[in-house]
Amino acid sequence: MSASPLAAARAPLARPVRHHRGGHRVTLTPSGAARARFVARAASPLDDVRAGDLISLDFGDDDDAKETRRLIAREWLLEVTETTETPASVRGICRGRAFLLDGTSMRLTPAPEPSQPNLASEPWVQRAYPEWHALLERLEVDGRYPAPTATAIAAALPNGGVVTTGGVRKITSYDELKARVAAEPGFWRDGTPPRAPPMTVHEHATLNAGEILATLRGHRGVVMCQLWAGWEDSDDSDSNVHVVQPVDAPFVTRALRDAALDALTDGTIGIRCVPIAGMDPAKGLTALVHASASPFADRAKHLASFGAQAALVAGSPYYQLLVGRILGYEARNIEAHVAEKGGALTPAIVTEVAKDLAALGGGSAPTIPWREAYGPSADDLDEAGRASAFGAASVGDEGDGKR
Repeated sequence: MSASPLAAARAPLARPVRHHRGGHRVTLTPSGAARARFVARAASPLDDVRAGDLISLDFGDDDDAKETRRLIAREWLLEVTETTETPASVRGICRGRAFLLDGTSMRLTPAPEPSQPNLASEPWVQRAYPEWHALLERLEVDGRYPAPTATAIAAALPNGGVVTTGGVRKITSYDELKARVAAEPGFWRDGTPPRAPPMTVHEHATLNAGEILATLRGHRGVVMCQLWAGWEDSDDSDSNVHVVQPVDAPFVTRALRDAALDALTDGTIGIRCVPIAGMDPAKGLTALVHASASPFADRAKHLASFGAQAALVAGSPYYQLLVGRILGYEARNIEAHVAEKGGALTPAIVTEVAKDLAALGGGSAPTIPWREAYGPSADDLDEAGRASAFGAASVGDEGDGKR
């Protein structure tokens, strides 16, 4: 995103003008005394940033170093949770931790520790994802969550954490992502086509959230989301700030919270938390978010029965086909995936999977889309509404950097 031209702007009023969630700016009519305090200032690169935006920050990273990281960690992506106009600044979430970006110095610094996100304390996590809540509490006691710390991430930022000139670029916003998923769901619904070009950093960054939103919009019946990847954890998570838990990808927790609202209010969405079969949830825990209608709920239950994980590849062509069919991927994309993993779909495997799917949900065929609009979003609720929906006052106050 390029900076705006120089323009006259208001001096700070008695208190900063803040914009939460939807990011709509408010026109203020200052008093005569305030008008007398008007001063000209240079426009900030953050003037056009709104709460709910996803922005990419360029600190001048070495390109060769970036190529050694996983796709999700090749850019510094900030999910904006609050903007302040005077002076221009933003708060947001980067790799699961809260930061402040000052519009004058353009330096990214950790938000105060009391305002750091802590999903273990969120009522919506406790009520809709109880197994995840229990795991996070245990990991917190063990010192493995939350990690890495915002301080460790900030220390690893190139250029002393100062964004380079022209280094702020808007990628999308939560509302824009929802609209695109509703209108063109294929990327988040159909699976990866054969010979598809590699995903870009930005496509990969919004893949998980988009798949959840495709389910909430009715374009999918079942989706998996990795809540905890134990293989990404280590005794000293601060030692590698470029290791990102899948759930810390942009907008994922926001989409999971919207799924929780659906599940806890009208029950059109169901949620299951599934560990790897026979293993401690600390090794791996996946959320199955699904339509409550048949046959989707039965198919999600079947995935749970053998501990399917979002971030682990199913081990045989039979299970790869079964999981792909339950997740609603196109047949040619499933076949290409199986072939890529060195397998083949024989007529016997195809017949067996079809028979097993027919036995789920009373044999009813899935109907997609299963509904025609999104349900309500937690972003649209005030504090009282969130308390009513989630059973307690949520600490998800964007003003404090929490989710």
